[in-house]
Amino acid sequence: MNIRYLDREEHERSRALYEEIFIEDEKDFVDAYYRIKAKDNEILAAEADGRIVSMLHRNPYTFRLRGELVPADYVVAVATKVTFRHQGLMRSLLTKALHDMYGQRYPFTFLMPADEAIYTPFDFRLMGNDDEEGLAVLDGEKLAEDYDLYPEKDAAYKRRHIDWPEWESTPMMIRLLYLPDFVKRIGAERAQSLKVKITDGILPENNGVFVWNFTEEGSTLAPVEEEPEICISIADLGSFLCGMLGAEELPGLAASGNEDSVRERLERVHVLNGIYINETV
Repeated sequence: MNIRYLDREEHERSRALYEEIFIEDEKDFVDAYYRIKAKDNEILAAEADGRIVSMLHRNPYTFRLRGELVPADYVVAVATKVTFRHQGLMRSLLTKALHDMYGQRYPFTFLMPADEAIYTPFDFRLMGNDDEEGLAVLDGEKLAEDYDLYPEKDAAYKRRHIDWPEWESTPMMIRLLYLPDFVKRIGAERAQSLKVKITDGILPENNGVFVWNFTEEGSTLAPVEEEPEICISIADLGSFLCGMLGAEELPGLAASGNEDSVRERLERVHVLNGIYINETV
């Protein structure tokens, strides 16, 4: 089995698998997707005997994360031919894609799940996305009034956007990747520090015990060889920073037996207040 990124001129080869799996998509939409999105996205594919039997697409976006521009890929068109399922192909593709995005120092990636259970083993979690219909027409200046994380609607966004008439609710899942570039935009009510042990079953670079140092504007993670005050998985960390898990709900809160102090410091963290993503692909 050969797993690789397709060359741009090969992207049209993936259309047969797309149409085989996503039978609910209208031909006009698929035409638009391959004309606009697949023109310059990244398609990671598994091939057998020269046929694409499994794939995922990485569609590039730029986001405003508390005022700063950050890159993040939207993982879409995750598909495997029926006769090649349950062979670990999707795990291989997703794992490689996550490693590659980490290597590019992307703070996070996101997707719209057909089934949450497919992606929770890869540490994706719901992000509390606000997706009311009227928000889609707002520009960045308006979105900045209420949202800490939203797509930057620049020239590249407008060039790649598919203006499809059928609006739909879009529950989104997020996966943290390169932590230093995510947490540097996460501040706290006042300067403080917290010793945290982070576990990531897919990206070992995120594993370790760190001193998490906060200012009002942001934070940093510095590795240390000390006992942690809290142990947290990368998935729970994402849920906490996206406002989906409160400090008191975090497992591993009392790793050092100092539960009240740890909770108080976590409650002072400025988690993301408002996330808006309403994208079909």
